[in-house]
Amino acid sequence: MKLEVKKPFGNLFRKRCVLIAAQDSQGHILIGAKPHFYPPTISRMLGGGVDDGESFEQATLRELEEELGVKLEAGSLTPLVLFETSATDEDGNEYYNETAVFGANIGDRAYHPGDDVTHIIRMTPDEVHELGERYEQLPDVLWYFGEEGLYAWADYAKLYGPVHKVTADKIEAAGL
Repeated sequence: MKLEVKKPFGNLFRKRCVLIAAQDSQGHILIGAKPHFYPPTISRMLGGGVDDGESFEQATLRELEEELGVKLEAGSLTPLVLFETSATDEDGNEYYNETAVFGANIGDRAYHPGDDVTHIIRMTPDEVHELGERYEQLPDVLWYFGEEGLYAWADYAKLYGPVHKVTADKIEAAGL
């Protein structure tokens, strides 16, 4: 994806990130809610940055444990899609990020929100697709100002709207 943004948002400063379509035994995707961070009606798949020396798979397993308290083996992950994003901000600065999305079936394992996730929302793949559409409807006038800096939520949505929609479609196509 090629994006033009006003100001860079958090993950554009990271070279590599992972997102996880963690599914429970009923096929619901477990989404991490951070109401102190995201605008109303917005949340995101679990995940985060890839640490130096980590593979995408290792980061995915670490994030699952940090954000859900669930331990899985690498063989239980299903690669879904890799997003390669280049972005240019209003000052002409360029950013590049790779975000790998994995499916992970946690079945009936007990889970709990951890790290900076306050609670877990269970969504069907169709609801994850609708979440992507809600991202894309965020207005240009809605800004975030906090420890991650200053950026427009509409710019954040240019990445995460398509990410959620494509991931939902990949889950449906794979029959996960």
